[in-house]
Amino acid sequence: MSEIRKDPLSYTWVVLATERAKRPHAFRKRTEIKERRAKPRPCPLCEEAGLPIKEYAIWPGVIDKKTGTWKTRVLPNKYPALRPGLELAQTEMDAIFHLLSGVGGHEVIVETPRHEDVLSVMPLDQMEAMIRTYCQRYRYWRSSDPRIAYVLIFKNYGLAAGASLEHPHSQLVATPIIPPRIFEELTEAKKYYELNKECIYCKLIEVEKKAEISRVILENDTMFALCPFASRFPCEVSILPKRHSAAFEDITQREVSDLAKILSGVFKGVDAVLGDPPYNYMIHVAPLRTPGLLYYHWHIEIIPRLTMPAGFEWGTDIYINVVSPEEAARALREAE
Repeated sequence: MSEIRKDPLSYTWVVLATERAKRPHAFRKRTEIKERRAKPRPCPLCEEAGLPIKEYAIWPGVIDKKTGTWKTRVLPNKYPALRPGLELAQTEMDAIFHLLSGVGGHEVIVETPRHEDVLSVMPLDQMEAMIRTYCQRYRYWRSSDPRIAYVLIFKNYGLAAGASLEHPHSQLVATPIIPPRIFEELTEAKKYYELNKECIYCKLIEVEKKAEISRVILENDTMFALCPFASRFPCEVSILPKRHSAAFEDITQREVSDLAKILSGVFKGVDAVLGDPPYNYMIHVAPLRTPGLLYYHWHIEIIPRLTMPAGFEWGTDIYINVVSPEEAARALREAE
């Protein structure tokens, strides 16, 4: 059974999920990983592609109306970090240790039936189906369990980024707490709003459009992609909607189409410049119970895994980036 533990010396939370140690790649040595690549096992998500919707599917996903086959699937994670159905219990130990029971959810979002559909080559209609599936899962968790405070949708691509399956998929983890990273963003955004009476993310888009040395990668009518001013990693990318919105599922069909185009363009540029690198992307949204915040703006963070945090980063939470965001944006912009 999972637990959510808080460090008494900082605002750090840890999900203790020992069941995940049973995943096929957990704690494998590099030689074992090379052997697995040399003798690939059948892909379980490809096996799903030829099957009808199963009873255990969390949600059937997007269905192709012409063929009746599925375009996306939502399945329970075989090795969940958090589980629904448990009682949300809080425990204090020795006056300083605080923990919660591992209540939450952990899902796998199968982005496409096709194994080769990485984001740089995925057809736009398939990418739109993936985005609509994300929206449906946010709506589900907002209305299904009042104990859930936050939902994070993220994607790990490549072994160095933590992916255990090659088939295109994202994951969703629902938690009873607001993650520290989100809490920090909310706090800073609220401070700015109280002083200036405007959303700092909306202001950021306005300022970046006028920057003397551009950090903008590309934009269209409703979406905006750039390398952040204080990028933590080389070629880090942020994507924001131009319309103020704190909840991802409030996205319009026009914005779905434009986001698909922006994602496709960004990943084409990333592949051209970096050669299909491992990466993580995360969607940051407002907490489930406060979807209409005036001072917060949903956004997507994309982090190519080109460097690894070391002692300085772990010891200070300050990152050393060896590529300026201005240079990274120029390279990605020209490649795209």
